[in-house]
Amino acid sequence: MNKAVDIIGSARSCLFLTSAGMSAESGIPTFRDKEGYWRNFPAYKNLKLEAVDLANPRSFKTRPSHAWAFYEWRRRNAKENKPHEGYTAINSLIDNHFENSFIHTTNTDGYHMTSGTSADHVYEIHGSIWRLQCMAGLGCSYTYEENEDVPLCGLDYDMMTASNLPMCPKCGGLLRPHVLMFGDFDYVEHAYQYNNFRDFLERAGIPDVAILIGSSGSVPTNDYLAVRLQASGCKIITINPDESSLRVCKPDVYIQSGARAAMTEIVRELRIKI
Repeated sequence: MNKAVDIIGSARSCLFLTSAGMSAESGIPTFRDKEGYWRNFPAYKNLKLEAVDLANPRSFKTRPSHAWAFYEWRRRNAKENKPHEGYTAINSLIDNHFENSFIHTTNTDGYHMTSGTSADHVYEIHGSIWRLQCMAGLGCSYTYEENEDVPLCGLDYDMMTASNLPMCPKCGGLLRPHVLMFGDFDYVEHAYQYNNFRDFLERAGIPDVAILIGSSGSVPTNDYLAVRLQASGCKIITINPDESSLRVCKPDVYIQSGARAAMTEIVRELRIKI
């Protein structure tokens, strides 16, 4: 921890790379634990449907009621829970310590913005459950829009089926979450967030430090980015209670801890007010 505090304390620029483990401490399931997934969705176990089957554009065409139930449950779950103190600690570092900083997250729960992070400091590279896009993708002028309605559609918890599905106001087709799914070729990039991320890299160059939080390496988007940054001289700090998370990126500093405890301790050691 002391080495991490020293690196962060002397750094002027930082990229936070947050993944599923960051949200897990707030009650957001990772869906990588199959048994945990089945406990939440016994109806899907009977149908032999896994998360990879439902988080897939094909399911919105072939079984839209089941696909939307999966995401409606996630929207309600995210609304019922809230970001933990680790998010606040990150915001404190962004606001009160670094000259240039940014959050590159694979999480789709919107918790960084919910915690108070400015929207121009976040790139949700895998999208957000709080936006909807038309199934037609760029073939429809609707593309994507913010929608934080809860409930958005009807949900039968026992059968895990949804009703009154959201429809596109432009073309009348089905709307889907603005989330990059498995086998997804119709996801519409969020240009505003992408451009803000690009602007950060132009300002900061290679950041002094990147903090990789909560990635199991199963979806290694952030891990691969960390590897590329490290090769260019960026110091990498990994925060994860599971040591197997180190298989993709070998960090300069490894903190075997959850995000909440690690980030709040770092801020406390740096004497930055949360």
